[in-house]
Amino acid sequence: MCDFPITLHAAFSPVWDALNTFFWPAVFEGSISETEKRLFTLPTRMGGMGIRNPIETANNAYETSRIGTSVIVDAIKGKVPFSMLDHNDQFAKTISSMHNIRHQDQATQDSILSILDAKKKRAFRRSIDGKTSAWLAVLPLCTHHFDVSATEFRDALAMRYQRPLLRMPATCDGCGAAFNLEHALDCRKGGLVIQRHNEIRDALGDLASIAFRNVIKEPVVKEANIRDGTPALIADISIRGLWEPQAVALLDVRVVDTDAPSHIHRNTVAVLCSAEEEKKRKYNSAAEACRASFTPFVVSTDGMLGREANFLLKRLAQSISIKWEKPLGQTTGWLRAKLSFAILRATNLCLRGSRIKWRSGVGIDDGAGLPAELPKLD
Repeated sequence: MCDFPITLHAAFSPVWDALNTFFWPAVFEGSISETEKRLFTLPTRMGGMGIRNPIETANNAYETSRIGTSVIVDAIKGKVPFSMLDHNDQFAKTISSMHNIRHQDQATQDSILSILDAKKKRAFRRSIDGKTSAWLAVLPLCTHHFDVSATEFRDALAMRYQRPLLRMPATCDGCGAAFNLEHALDCRKGGLVIQRHNEIRDALGDLASIAFRNVIKEPVVKEANIRDGTPALIADISIRGLWEPQAVALLDVRVVDTDAPSHIHRNTVAVLCSAEEEKKRKYNSAAEACRASFTPFVVSTDGMLGREANFLLKRLAQSISIKWEKPLGQTTGWLRAKLSFAILRATNLCLRGSRIKWRSGVGIDDGAGLPAELPKLD
């Protein structure tokens, strides 16, 4: 009779071979290095994709399951009367004692970090420290808008792991410059950068409306001064009761490409903090004059939230948790997922959206008056 590990290896080798031979190449539409294969087996919170190597983990999973269900097994065999309290206690102890897998994951993560180049290491650290993996850790339910297209999914993975984007144009259709990830995220021709900002602003406003009634988009903080030509100061969102009952809180969104040439040599957290301070210098005094508070909502293009944005998310989660009578952790996870998908789609708009100004096919240009006689259509 073969011992269990040998039987286990024989049973799961075809599964691991299929992952390497068919699954990964199909997901990424290209070859995968051995380092990337190890990386993808890590949990999503540690920068991986949570698709485990069954040969390495099944033995530990079997032992954990066997010990965790021992109370039920003994009750079925008639050795002891069943007690749900004893079962829950036994299972909780079993889960908390899974040190082997945690130590193995940490060792794998440290090993991968030591061999990645600087650019990939920066993105890898950002996915861990910035908790940008919520979109990978939820079911793709269309009712919550957690479903994405194949192109959106592959683009998000390419940004997460710093892999080449597939089927990208050679030049920008807006300005004619060479087209790459950096240019796509920063090119302002065609208004896609503004649409990206508005997409995240609208998602944040919709989430705030769940917990608070008086939510207004684009509130005027300071009117324009005709005499000196100073333009009006407009925030993105105002929420009554966010931080204090009946007090108005003003929010303004900023999306930062933390891998832009001007930021690449700075710590990602420092880049987001600088953007927050810049927003505060712009809005704080005007907000105070209106007896309101101001909170900057700064995010990176791959979903890392700034310090103030994290505080805001926690406050929204607390309010929604109370309103829905749901656990705070569950509500926080749902909020992070909603924002993650909003940021993912907004960023993908800059990658795949058109920067060409579309023209009507019936002879009516954008902004032009109606012609006296419309052309006849065959």
